[in-house]
Amino acid sequence: MGTTRLILIEGMIGAGKSTTAQHIGAWLTERGANAMAFAEFAMNHPVRTKAVDRLRAAYPEPVWTQHDIGPDGLAVDRTVYSADQWGRLAELCVREQQTVVLESTFLQNSVLPAFVNGAPLTKVREIIGGIERAIAPADPLLVYLRPTDISAAISHVHATRDPTWTAWNIASAQGYPFAVARNLHGRDAVVGLYEEWERVVDDVLERWPYRSLLVLDPQQDWPTALRNIKAAIDA
Repeated sequence: MGTTRLILIEGMIGAGKSTTAQHIGAWLTERGANAMAFAEFAMNHPVRTKAVDRLRAAYPEPVWTQHDIGPDGLAVDRTVYSADQWGRLAELCVREQQTVVLESTFLQNSVLPAFVNGAPLTKVREIIGGIERAIAPADPLLVYLRPTDISAAISHVHATRDPTWTAWNIASAQGYPFAVARNLHGRDAVVGLYEEWERVVDDVLERWPYRSLLVLDPQQDWPTALRNIKAAIDA
């Protein structure tokens, strides 16, 4: 593979982030790479976000609440949410020649919360810029999974997941300042939020200074989607 040491797997709910991250992490390990993939709620996750901490407290399904231990074996300071932790991760990746795969951590859990709470695009860009600068040493690759029909994708997620989760997701979305300001309710709040968020993601991808890959409708052809992601990693 190339010099990439940090792979960011992002996308809206139900896009396949967890499945993709797990597969890529296993694929890298099978090839003999020093690699590790972190799920969103992993106890030893190297990056702490306010969004995940809030979910740990309020999520309707059991999640880890223990004090986290970073990949270097040191306790992660739960009070620190700055871009500095991204910098420490990038330095670790380079120093240990380790490839880290993170799902949902960059855009979903570090940037999206500001957006749904009504932050202007300038603030969103500021948050992204701080992370971008911090992870530069790891030559990051951003992989974004996107359904072309957001409304249909949301309907599928809500129909296939636990009803408690679906109700929680709708209640959360319609309670955000983004939805309140636009008088969006119910499922329309979730769809409206992600339709607008995808426009922000377009801005992110256009400005992203490193390598990126946009994967459309990955679930319609997983083998091809995974082959394209692997080729991007090796490029």
